[in-house]
Amino acid sequence: MENILSVKHLKKTYQNGAHIFNALVDVSFTIAQGEILSLLGPNGAGKTTTVSIIGGYLLPTSGQVMMNGKDITTANKRPQIGVSFGGELGFYRNSTAKQNLAFFADLAKIPYRKQKLEIARVLDIVDLTNVANKKVGTFSKGMTQRLHLARALLGQPKLLLLDEPTSGLDVEIAQSIRGTIKHLAASGISILLTSHTMSEVETLADHIVLLGSGKVFATGSVNDIINKAQVNESKHPATLEESYLTLAPQLRRK
Repeated sequence: MENILSVKHLKKTYQNGAHIFNALVDVSFTIAQGEILSLLGPNGAGKTTTVSIIGGYLLPTSGQVMMNGKDITTANKRPQIGVSFGGELGFYRNSTAKQNLAFFADLAKIPYRKQKLEIARVLDIVDLTNVANKKVGTFSKGMTQRLHLARALLGQPKLLLLDEPTSGLDVEIAQSIRGTIKHLAASGISILLTSHTMSEVETLADHIVLLGSGKVFATGSVNDIINKAQVNESKHPATLEESYLTLAPQLRRK
């Protein structure tokens, strides 16, 4: 499959006086069309910094972000990338779902004549059509999370950056959102996923990039990461969670 995104030798350094902190030392990976890639690593490993650089919220100290073969490292706009950080914030609670999406469609420079159909399209994908005219302040956490996903889908991006898309949701709703993510990938959209829920990563990810101390520690499929950990379990096959916990001490910053 064709690579949609290529991240090449990203480095991000912060300096405060004599103190230098290397948030990213050397991070490289690719995402193919329709692939779900998960970034894994402990807090401070560089996941958020990496996603922020790809999304255009941070500039790297060095390295490149390539989208469909084009260097977008310093681009002001990334119309082919949709971002969903989730959470309770990010919407006008006294406005309806449709009104909120119209506002973000304007920000995304979607022509006014196309906005009605585009908003209807993304609401349908996330199963919120029946509450399009309800105020967001009345939404449950699961509905708000779906609206974040709808916002990220405005403009038909080729790549989605999803940060903890099911965090804090009950099992049934989380499972439904995972089904939507799988459907989006099957339609050809590439997805970069960060999640602390190992069972979610195990279910969704085609490929994993394991980060530690701002560097790529390992890459591969779920089975590749499990095999690398070499968890000694005689009663049942090792899970990704068990394998990650085995590798975690090697990933933490010294």
